[in-house]
Amino acid sequence: MEGSLAAVAGAGLAAPWPDEVIAVTALLHQRLAIATGYAAVLCGLGAALLERPWPANPADLPTFLTENHAAVLGQSLLFAISSGFLLWFLGSLRTWLLRAEVGGRVSMIAFTAGMVGCGLTLLALGPQLALTLPDRSWIEPATAAMAVDLGYVTLTVAGLPMAVMYAAVAVVSLRDSAFPAWLGWVAAVSAGCTVGLVLALIDPTGALAPQGWLSYVFYLVPVIWLVAAPTVMLIDTSRRPTTTVLQVTVSA
Repeated sequence: MEGSLAAVAGAGLAAPWPDEVIAVTALLHQRLAIATGYAAVLCGLGAALLERPWPANPADLPTFLTENHAAVLGQSLLFAISSGFLLWFLGSLRTWLLRAEVGGRVSMIAFTAGMVGCGLTLLALGPQLALTLPDRSWIEPATAAMAVDLGYVTLTVAGLPMAVMYAAVAVVSLRDSAFPAWLGWVAAVSAGCTVGLVLALIDPTGALAPQGWLSYVFYLVPVIWLVAAPTVMLIDTSRRPTTTVLQVTVSA
């Protein structure tokens, strides 16, 4: 290596980086990873805005899917993208919780439960996306209704592991101060709200119907946590930047 550089210098060319100190920082990458929490929320809100009341009569499903094809497809894709961003954010959340908890048992429960919840959410989108494929007019209304119900049930059941995630985050926040106490309580309430959404399967009508007012309230609390948590993490990282310095010395 030194011989090659000496030959270059002998040829009248300057060495590429004589005695140069290269500073490599992971702060920007860390912030971008945390900010995926915001991206997950934004995509989820966009998907919610595309929600259309599904017909109760299976015979009306073909007409509904034809008239609302773009909305149904767009909603499904936005929910899928939101889950992808949330998966990435879970990696940052895991690292954050492990900084505070000795042993990391509950932190890993939060991470694993969140991964399972995202996986079930993506799985739930399959039947809805299948109904938006071209040439679906041959599907019987009863079959389409079964696909819609399957997607709804799977999406609702996905709330159970998400509730476990929020509960685990609440434990590490309140016990080990991973997050401020107020945010730990928001996580605890989010766990309860998510369980309430799962219990809606018992009677998915009235206030707990997919478009019911109580369902929107139960969805709102986890959204508050998903906005507040990245904010707290970003503020903390801005106060404590982490920089790794790599020094490379080149001999001519």
